This record gives sequence, C-alpha cells and structure tokens, in this order.
Amino acid sequence: MVEEILKNARLSAGGRRLFTSEQKAVIVESWESSGLSCPEFCRRYGMITSQLYKWRSDAKSGAIMGIKNEGELHSKTELEILRKENEELKKALGESTLDIKILKKKLEMDQQKKKKWNSYPRNSK
Repeated sequence: MVEEILKNARLSAGGRRLFTSEQKAVIVESWESSGLSCPEFCRRYGMITSQLYKWRSDAKSGAIMGIKNEGELHSKTELEILRKENEELKKALGESTLDIKILKKKLEMDQQKKKKWNSYPRNSK
C-alpha cells in the first residue's frame, strides 16, 4: 500500500512528491503498525525521517494535513471558523431567497388586483 502511494504520488513543478491528507495518514498509520523504527521505515520506502515525524506530530496536534499551497496545514480552529462562516452565509442566502419569493408573490398579487380593478366598468359623467 505504501509503495503504491509513493509510486503514484503527484509531483510538484520542482519534483517534490505531493501527498493528500489521506495518503499521509495511511503512511503514518502503516509506519506505526509496522513495528519498525522511523529510520528503518524511511530507508525501506525512500522517505525522509523528519517528514514522517512531522506528519505524525501534525496528526497528533489536531492539524488537518493538506496539499494546498505546498502542504500548508490548517488547524481545526481555522476550519471550525470557516465552517461557522459558511453556515452563516448559507442562512443569509436562504433568508434572501425567501425574501425574493415573498416579494415576487406580492408583486403577482398586486398585478392581479390591478387587472381586476381595471376590468370594472366605470361611470363616465
């Protein structure tokens, strides 16, 4: 599994291998369950020990590992703030959509009343 992930990794313009969060998690999990020391595991798979230690540390500290901006990490706090903002925006969009529907309905009713009013015969004097 690890060999396949390493072999099929995307490459950056500079030739660095780029991994998704899931791939990093699988590699760290494979290392921890292998019973090998980090240097042994890294030698076996052609990796750098500091990279593997960092991925494990990031996972334990609660960071979500990403590949955006060359592996920039986003904390759970940042993600929670973005989720909350997203929910607020969805709510605002829903309210705006409802307002538009109400105003359209009101406009239709006003137009129907106007047509009805204009259809009544008027007395001319």
